[in-house]
Amino acid sequence: MKLLEPQIERFWECFRADAGLVEKKDSEPPPMHSLINVHMMLAGFAIENLCKGHLAGRLTWKERKKVKAGELPKCLDGHKIPKLVRRTGMMLSEFERDLLARITEVISWRGRYPAPLSHDGIVPFPQWGNDIVRIKAFLRKLRTHVGAKDSYLCQDTNVQPA
Repeated sequence: MKLLEPQIERFWECFRADAGLVEKKDSEPPPMHSLINVHMMLAGFAIENLCKGHLAGRLTWKERKKVKAGELPKCLDGHKIPKLVRRTGMMLSEFERDLLARITEVISWRGRYPAPLSHDGIVPFPQWGNDIVRIKAFLRKLRTHVGAKDSYLCQDTNVQPA
């Protein structure tokens, strides 16, 4: 995720300049591709892994026995990020719910494919210039909540927890 952040920041700088919201700083061409959805997909995978790791540690002995037999418990099934986070017991703000809903959509197709599998998926999709900051803050909050160690890739002295 961290490797994509400079390119995404450059994308938003160019977008703001093209929209006339800020003065153009240089003559460097804008990025050819937006990696915003890929960044959000990777964030979704990190959130999913943190949640499922935490939930796996709370499995009953019966559930653990089923896992050894190859059966996945219901609490670890699926990729609905908001649902997984709620299962950890973490409270979410409205902004966090919005972010996690968008990340769930990105995981399902936007981060991997050029189009959805069905026409139902063709809907407006808001992206915000401060999603990187929101994602970092949320990951920090989730890591604290589930008791996971901080990753050096997520450390940023400018980001305060939500």
